[in-house]
Formats: sequence, structure tokens, C-alpha cells
Amino acid sequence: MDAAATLCEALWRGGAVTVSPEPVTLKSGRVSHVYVSLRHFACDADNLALLGHVFGQWLDGRRYALATAASLLSPMLAGAFAARFGLPLALFRADDSEKGLAGQVFGALAGEPLCLLDDVLTSGSTAIRAARAFREHGAASVALFVFVDKRPQGRKTDFPLPVAAPLTLGTLLRYGVETGRITGDAVALAGTELAFLEGE
Repeated sequence: MDAAATLCEALWRGGAVTVSPEPVTLKSGRVSHVYVSLRHFACDADNLALLGHVFGQWLDGRRYALATAASLLSPMLAGAFAARFGLPLALFRADDSEKGLAGQVFGALAGEPLCLLDDVLTSGSTAIRAARAFREHGAASVALFVFVDKRPQGRKTDFPLPVAAPLTLGTLLRYGVETGRITGDAVALAGTELAFLEGE
């Protein structure tokens, strides 16, 4: 089983993907019956090691400064992987919860290619803001790595950053149906989400 397939199985086994009759309002404002969160998943040492392994396969000897996109998990992932792979770390503060720090970046970036790290990608608005701030502070280039790309197909064109993701939400949902992890009424809910992902 390759790294992406191993991760797909682990995310389902670890409860990181749910299809529920009770809808949730996503950060983007869209209401959905499907929710993906790696917050609890990544707090398990074995799961964090698996995420690092998957990221390391993508990295494959390339040297980036690893940077945060300011979600809850982004600093944890960027810090853990910077330490594991011996890469420089850069931080972006998106909000004003600490006075005077909104929009600031930290870390030596001049001339470095930079990779933003996050768990999932929905609209990408925070990542785009972070990338803009890092470029203004001297990053040579900015790419984005996420573990699950949740964007609908129509929103992948004209995105201003190169995106790497071992899994898409569509892949996770199809795997859930095929392996019987999604059953009963949830199959129709997953089908509605898949139609949205493929149709927009």
C-alpha cells in the first residue's frame, strides 16, 4: 500500500473524516454533511509520524523553508517537520489576538523557496494571505502542501499557489463508500458532496 493509500485508511480509522446527518457550517460558510479534521488525528504520535512520512516522500530531498498558514494545526505540522527534516521555519500571524502581530512574519526568508504547510485546503484564503506576506518579506517562491484538498474541481483553476496534496476529499469519500465505512443514508450524503466537488 502506498503512502497516500495508507494515509487514507488511517484517516478513516482515526475518525478524521465524518459523514453525518447533522450538517456543519464550514469556515467558508458552506453547509455540508461531510467534515474532515486532522486536529485529534495529528495529536497521536504514530499518526503524526505517518503524516511526516507522507510529507517526506513529497519533499524527496528538496529544500524549502517550512511555513505556517495560521490554522490551528499548521504551526504544529510546520514545526514538527522542520525539526524532522532539518529545514528552516517561518511563521505567519494572521489575526490580531496578540496585539501588534497581525500580518507579521517571523523567520529568515530572504531568497528562500518556501512551502506553506496545512492539514486541509478548503478555499485557501488564509494560505493566499500568508503567501502574500511571505513574498513581501523576501521569500523567493511560495508553494502550498496540504494533506487533504477539499476544493471543488472548478475552484482549482487560477489558484495563485502551486498546491500539492496526497489526497482529495473525493478520494476519501469514494474510499469510504467502497470499504463500507460509509453506509445507509450517509451514502447519499456522500454522493451529494461528490457531485458538488465534481460539478463546481
